[in-house]
Parts: sequence; structure tokens; C-alpha cells
Amino acid sequence: MKIGFYIQWNKYSLENHSGNVIGDELLAESYCKYLRKIPEIEDAQLYAPNYRPESKLDVMVYMNPIEPVKEFSDINVLYVQNGFEYNVHSLTRNKGFQGYIFFSQKLLDLVRQHGGSGIFLPFGADLEQFFPQPYEKDYDFDITYVGNDIKGEERTVKYLLPAVNFNFGLFGNWEKPPHTPRRNIFRNIFKIFSSKHKVPKYKTVLHKKSRGKIPQEKVSVLYSSSKINLNFTIQSCVDYDTITLRLFEILACKGFCISDRTPSAEKLLDGCVVFTDGGKDLEEKIKYYLKHPAERAAIAQKGYEYVTKHASIEARLNELYQYLKGLNG
Repeated sequence: MKIGFYIQWNKYSLENHSGNVIGDELLAESYCKYLRKIPEIEDAQLYAPNYRPESKLDVMVYMNPIEPVKEFSDINVLYVQNGFEYNVHSLTRNKGFQGYIFFSQKLLDLVRQHGGSGIFLPFGADLEQFFPQPYEKDYDFDITYVGNDIKGEERTVKYLLPAVNFNFGLFGNWEKPPHTPRRNIFRNIFKIFSSKHKVPKYKTVLHKKSRGKIPQEKVSVLYSSSKINLNFTIQSCVDYDTITLRLFEILACKGFCISDRTPSAEKLLDGCVVFTDGGKDLEEKIKYYLKHPAERAAIAQKGYEYVTKHASIEARLNELYQYLKGLNG
């Protein structure tokens, strides 16, 4: 069987037009790497507008909601990662896709209620990229977060601002808020102070704290070396009860993690992760665990054992292969 994964931007750019690193490309590359290890799979490759298959594939998995290209494959599968981008009815009526991969069991159940189908494929850590690394002083922070300014003001204020009073390693794309040009200064002052154009305070604060982008090969070093790693995500992932990839990657590095809550995460990772409601609760938990390194180490060890046994990409992809083989007949 020949399997392809397709992204809608040029391969190996790893950044979209906003400068944010594209997790879809990294995730799809990891999927291909592990699928190629399955003896029955002849090949698995990542494709893009600048890297198209030379011959027809058995299955093409689309990482983004775009119209399938008929010349690539007769069997097309949509990887539904972000629930807010999709309409349940469109997922059940779209004849271009023969299968769907869901990041959320809750979303899959909803689609099934409307006559659709698919497979639930939780995220999994690539244990060849994310594993405990030797300590590096340059990445030893009280608390860290790797991500971009895409979560919205409410959740960012709740789950990131409490960290700014500590030795905070913030990495990612946190752009400088727009400044006021000297021309038409009175008109621009009015815009800035009007509710429509006012720049949220958190943007200024976190831009000053940001250390910019971190090399991908150093992310696991950061997770291994820092005292506390922070995880939180967009509201739709909470609504659809998702355990994020970042959380599994932190645990795979034997990193200690404080995370926002979802029912699935609290159930599966009880004792492996410390959960928070954000705000004052997060600040108090940061203070507590900075003072209790032995407790941090015990929780991180339990999280590491869980991920390496149950939540690796390799463990997930055997089920994915069986699903794709069934679609292919």
C-alpha cells in the first residue's frame, strides 16, 4: 500500500504566512516515518503543492480541509484536527472524502449521530524526537511555554500571564503590538483608546517576555531542563475534549507539566500531570511545585511511563493502518 499525507502549503517551509511553525507538517512527517516501518506498507510520504506524487496512490490523507485532487488517489481521507473549522453536516455530506480521522472522540460521536463515520486517532509523541535530554543550563527556567499567540485573549490571560512573575521561558511567535505613527496622531490616539482598536495589554507584556522561536531540536531539551512546563490550548480543544500533542511531548521528555483541564486528560493522566483552572490557581501551583522538586520528579516519572507505554505515535499508527486498509478494500 502507498499512502500520502497532503499539506496545503509548500513542503519544508514549516511556517505559514504569519510566521508560525506548522505543526501539521511535523506531525505528518512523523506519521509517514512510522507507517513506513509497517511491513505491508510500500511507501508513505508527505506531499504538498511543490512536491506532488509521481503516480497514483492507494490513499491520500489531507491535513487541511481542501478539495481532494482526483489524480492523486481514488481513496481520500480528511484529518479533522480543529473542530471549530468544520460543520458536522459538511463532514457527513462531502462526497469527496471516503474516510475521516478525528482528534476528538466527542467530535466523532457527534458526526456519527448525523450518519457519518471515521476513526478516533488520539495524538501520540514521536519518541525518536521527544525523549529525556541531558540538562542544559540555558534552558533551565522556572516555567516554560512553547506556542504562538493564537489562543485568544481570555485563555492567554488566564493561562500565561500568571507565569510572567517567574523566570519564564516563553518561546514562539509573539509579535510586537502595532505602534502609533506620528502622522494623524490625534486620530490614531482615538483609535487606540476606542474598544475596536485597543491593543490588549497581554500582547505587550508577552512580547517583552518572548524569547522568539526555539530550534525544533532544542524543544525536547527545554522540556527536560525546565522545572515546570505549561500546557494550554484553544477553547475548541477544550470543547471537544482533546488531549493535545504538546502535553504528550512534554511527558515523553520526562518533563513536569501543569495543564489546563479536559475530562479525557484528567481521567487518563491522573497523577501524571498537575491540572489548573488558571489565574490565581496557576500562580499558587507554580509557587508550590517550585518548592517541591521531589514531587515534581515523581509526577514527571509517572507521566513518562504512561506516554512511552500507551501514547507514542507508533502505538497509534497500527490502528490507523488497519482503518486505511479497510477503506482501500
